[in-house]
Amino acid sequence: MKKSTSWIAAFLILTGGFSALRAEAPPLFAPEPPEPAAAALVEAYLPLLAAGQYEPALQLVDLRGMRQYLLDRRLSDLQRKNPELTEQELQDVSVQLQVNDLNPERLKLILADMYKAAAYEGMALTVAGYAPAPDGNGYLVSVAGRTPDGQEKPVLLGLKKLGEEWRVAPEIVEELGRKSVIAAAQPVPPPPPVAAAVDAYWKRWQAGELDEAYALHSADYRENVPLLAFLQQAQELIAEIGPPTAWNIVQCRPIGPATLGLGVEVQGSAGARPTIMIFRKQGETWVLANSQFRMPVPAAPPAAGPTEPKRPFQTDLKPDLKPAVPAASSAPAAEPSPAPAQPAPAQPAAPLGPDAP
Repeated sequence: MKKSTSWIAAFLILTGGFSALRAEAPPLFAPEPPEPAAAALVEAYLPLLAAGQYEPALQLVDLRGMRQYLLDRRLSDLQRKNPELTEQELQDVSVQLQVNDLNPERLKLILADMYKAAAYEGMALTVAGYAPAPDGNGYLVSVAGRTPDGQEKPVLLGLKKLGEEWRVAPEIVEELGRKSVIAAAQPVPPPPPVAAAVDAYWKRWQAGELDEAYALHSADYRENVPLLAFLQQAQELIAEIGPPTAWNIVQCRPIGPATLGLGVEVQGSAGARPTIMIFRKQGETWVLANSQFRMPVPAAPPAAGPTEPKRPFQTDLKPDLKPAVPAASSAPAAEPSPAPAQPAPAQPAAPLGPDAP
């Protein structure tokens, strides 16, 4: 099985190196993380890379999921090129791959070597934004990297949630590159029902009918965002720019299957504010899945002792309506202190194999 080292290396060059994919139209990234726990994972992971502590960093990676992804890809390729293979023969190959090429300890060594080759140690790594993965399986994290000599090095990470735990998922970035999803995410005109829904939403604001505006969101949104939290954010926006008087869709881009991300510039009597609206198609209907209009809030220093639950909806959102991935700051960011590695979470059942983790 030594000959198949190259296909593992090719995968890890794309994902173990974690360089940002080059594409004309990247997904719509925003500073808002999917959950505070996802942001906490990234904040723990990046300092470990920058400090060259690759072994603790690996504990935050979903190696089991990466292993299963590689196994499925390899078996699929074999079956496509050799349709005469029987189920038993494929099963035998699967066991051999898991024992040899996809041995968990071997994968760890290869990933550690890739970390070293990427030369993360000493880099300043700053999160530029989050976006849903186009296939709906997890999230992407755009990271602005800067080497000690001042060279910019963009990085793209995959994240996914396993139970209640978030983990780094290299296979998300690999699958993204394999399907060339990013390159296909060109801006599109908003469908008429979406444009009409945007108008209906902001007309409710204009009329002071914030309860009705809240009711236009999807059931999932209303389950996760209480009405009082929405009203608090709405009042903050109105206090900043005044009651909305006009709005304009400045960008509409596919960000996932049947999902559109819209940048909407809202003009009030005292100013303007960029906002983000996410629509998903359910059957024949476009549903408002999310709306984000909070401006950044200063990050509080970590408290000593046990971490208390964060207040909901204290986001650091600063919508970016430009088509490009947000650029890194011109000045190198201070290197954060290494964070302790988190214990490995309970994982789903591993692929077949005598040495499954």
